[in-house]
Amino acid sequence: MIKDTIVNQCLCNFVAKYSNMKNYVLILSVFTLVMACNAPEPEMITFPTTEVVKDSVVANASQDLFISGMTCVMGCKGAIEQKLNATEGVTDFHIVFEDSTAVVRFDSTVITSNEILSEVADVAGGGFYTATLLDN
Repeated sequence: MIKDTIVNQCLCNFVAKYSNMKNYVLILSVFTLVMACNAPEPEMITFPTTEVVKDSVVANASQDLFISGMTCVMGCKGAIEQKLNATEGVTDFHIVFEDSTAVVRFDSTVITSNEILSEVADVAGGGFYTATLLDN
């Protein structure tokens, strides 16, 4: 009899504690939900972007180039194309990596062929690439 009473008492204590814990979890969940719904919208931060906008340069000349010193498509070819396409007076610069040739379209009143060769030589700090004019 005493054993049954102790077991019943323990069981009652467990149920009471479990019931209290259930209430705490429910209250905490409701509180979290209410606070989350009342939270202000997060502030959107926009960073200004620098976009290179070329003036209306019209290509009036085209030149084929041979470029030596390129060892990879992504790094070398990409670095040269990026720099030359951003150069004032150049409207289009495209490299064919497989045969190390490039075609440049440019405004000859803004930039000369020799200046384009110099721009290629200056990519990545200079000393890596050499461009040579090819006969058109």
